[in-house]
Amino acid sequence: MVGFFAMMFFTTSDKNRLYIKYIIFASPLLGLLIIPGDLGITNFNLLSVVFILFFYRRKYVQLKGGVVYIILLLVFLIAALLGAYFAESLNIDAPKVAIDFISIFIFVKILVEECLADDSFFYEVIKCLKTVLICSIIFLGFQFVFGPSFSLVSSLNPNITEDALIRYPSFFIDPQTFSQFLAGTSFLCLIKEQGEDKVSTKNYLLLVATLVAIFFTGGRGGFGGWVLGFSLVVLFGNAKYRMYAIVIGIILFIIIYNFQDSFPMFTRGDDISDSYDFRFSIWQDAFNIFLNHPLVGIGPGDYANYVSVHNPEQHWMLNNEILYFNHPESGYLKLLVEYGAIGFSALMAFILVPIAKGFFSFVKYKDSSFILLIAGIVSWMAGFYTVYSLDDIRLKIMFITIICLLVTNYNRFLPNYEDEQDI
Repeated sequence: MVGFFAMMFFTTSDKNRLYIKYIIFASPLLGLLIIPGDLGITNFNLLSVVFILFFYRRKYVQLKGGVVYIILLLVFLIAALLGAYFAESLNIDAPKVAIDFISIFIFVKILVEECLADDSFFYEVIKCLKTVLICSIIFLGFQFVFGPSFSLVSSLNPNITEDALIRYPSFFIDPQTFSQFLAGTSFLCLIKEQGEDKVSTKNYLLLVATLVAIFFTGGRGGFGGWVLGFSLVVLFGNAKYRMYAIVIGIILFIIIYNFQDSFPMFTRGDDISDSYDFRFSIWQDAFNIFLNHPLVGIGPGDYANYVSVHNPEQHWMLNNEILYFNHPESGYLKLLVEYGAIGFSALMAFILVPIAKGFFSFVKYKDSSFILLIAGIVSWMAGFYTVYSLDDIRLKIMFITIICLLVTNYNRFLPNYEDEQDI
């Protein structure tokens, strides 16, 4: 953090861009608490707020169709405020949710402005995300040598060692979250770098390494999401991707056939039907909670507090301490329960509208980067149904960055783009 502020004071480069790059590069460490307690101020919170107050320089640009996102934002904020107001009890997590939201809003605003101000920044952001992907795989390699205790957190998630083989999380807390991160960023490897006519061999090797890493996480949702995303790429992408799909399929078959006993993905101790039955019972409880609070939900971040009173069986033990579930084994249900139908619909629209616009832009400009960005988002969406991963700032930054790139990607194809006014 000291290095960040020193860089801000002494650099002659564009501070807005440096902020974006720093946030992405440093994302593995941004979840660390600066101010512990109920507020839980993290590195990301402090850096974002201080930057917007003292270093930010406004860029006068206009986002095409930006009014839609402003309306969705207002609808979501009204639903969240009403949910907090009508909550059964004071939620100690609500202030932290609010601070995280403000920090993310700052990041999104600056990222969108910079991508619109200079379309080449798109490639710089892609490179930053791929660098973090490489770092996560290198960190995974150290865990192979030193074990999962080689970590950025003091206590390991119980699902890391509960099966016959270790489910590796890299620098994440949960291996399922790591699998979603791998799946979402893997498609960035297929986006050509600026000035290149084709994807380099090193990017294909990184893609294969990413897939193998997913196997070591044991994250079925992440892998299923990757399969769905890659199916979109093969279906709508360039014809060459069909050939790549065959090659990658052959490579994966050889790896799985010969080394499947080494991957926790294929040696998970729990039976799939038992795992589904467990989740389904929790989903039913969560949906019943939603039916009791259908419009604006139980309040932002209030799930654990709510079930501790109404559904106390939703808990697990860690070091002889009862910890109540902070999500109902589904990201979608958590959002639906906490924000109600109104807030949930607004949040989903923040994802689905860019996907729809991105697909139409793909049809118009015939550029595969649109489909690859969509594939990254869809792969996360598939895994999100089994685990709420947005409480991890590293995954949240990756996911939101890809959405922002998709929202602004059209700008790279406008011949006479002129800066106008702030979004």
